[in-house]
Amino acid sequence: MNDPEAVDDLLKDLPEWSLTEEIADLMRVKAQTVLKWTREYGLKSVSIGQRVRRYRKKDVRDFLLRSDEAGDEAGDESGD
Repeated sequence: MNDPEAVDDLLKDLPEWSLTEEIADLMRVKAQTVLKWTREYGLKSVSIGQRVRRYRKKDVRDFLLRSDEAGDEAGDESGD
């Protein structure tokens, strides 16, 4: 499990709802990687129209806390 304090520190300035690109910038990955996390690894999002997704801060936090338990599979895309 990732350190909850470190995750909270990372997310402290994140708004309650964020766009795909905002999550990608925060995590230093491409937007396509965030979308892959959504499709394949269970990062929850809400679709607003065909091309816009919003991510709730709590869901991003939960995803980061449990991503380490999945054998770092969700984190392996950082090189994208």
